[in-house]
Amino acid sequence: MKKSDLQNRSRPKKEDGISPVVGVMLMLVVTIIIAAVVSSFASGIGTSSQAAPTVSLQVSLYGGTLEKKAVIEHLGGEALPTSDLQIVTSYTVPDRFLGQKLGDGGKVIMHTIDGKLEPTSENDLNSEAVGYPFVHQVTNNEENVTTKTVNRLFGDAILTSGGKLIFDLDYFLGFSTTNDWRKYGFSTGMSEAHISIIHMPSGKVIFDKDVRTMV
Repeated sequence: MKKSDLQNRSRPKKEDGISPVVGVMLMLVVTIIIAAVVSSFASGIGTSSQAAPTVSLQVSLYGGTLEKKAVIEHLGGEALPTSDLQIVTSYTVPDRFLGQKLGDGGKVIMHTIDGKLEPTSENDLNSEAVGYPFVHQVTNNEENVTTKTVNRLFGDAILTSGGKLIFDLDYFLGFSTTNDWRKYGFSTGMSEAHISIIHMPSGKVIFDKDVRTMV
C-alpha cells in the first residue's frame, strides 16, 4: 500500500466536523425564534386584559313577607358599568326543613345574571325549563334595578359610589322563594346563598361571600 494512502487515511477530513456544528447552530436559531414568539404572545396576553376595579360592595337578601328583594350597594371605589358584571348565585337545599326531610335536599340551585345579555323579557328566567330550578340559567330580564341613572336596567346602568341595584329576590336566586319556600327549605334569617360578582373584562371576582337572609 502506498504511503500517501496511509497518510490520507490517518488525517481526519475537515468536513467531518462541519455537519454537527451547523446542526447545533440551526437548533439554537430555532430555539431562539420559538422563545421570541412565545414571549411576544405571552406579552400580548398580559397587556390585553384589564385590571380589576378597586371597589367595595355589600349584598343583602331580604326575605320578609312584605318585600322580597336582593340589594347590591356600592360602598366606595370605582364606578362599575353593569354591562361588565356577572352575578352568580348559589343556593343549596337543606336536607331537612321544619322537621321534614326534603326530597331535593343537597341539590344546588344556581343562577347567573349577565350584563352582556340584552335586558329583555326573552332573556328572563324560565320557570318552565326542563329541570327547573336545578338547571343553571343565564339571564337578564327587563326589570329596573336602579333609579340613579337614566338607563335603569342591568347591563345599561352604571353603579357608582352610594348607588344600589335592587332585584326581586325570586329572580335573583333563580327560584320562587314565595311559593316554594317550604319545598326548598327557604326561610328568613335561617337560609343563606353564596353570591359571587365577577368583573368580566378582567375575569376577577370582586365579591364572593355567603349571605344570610334578613327580614
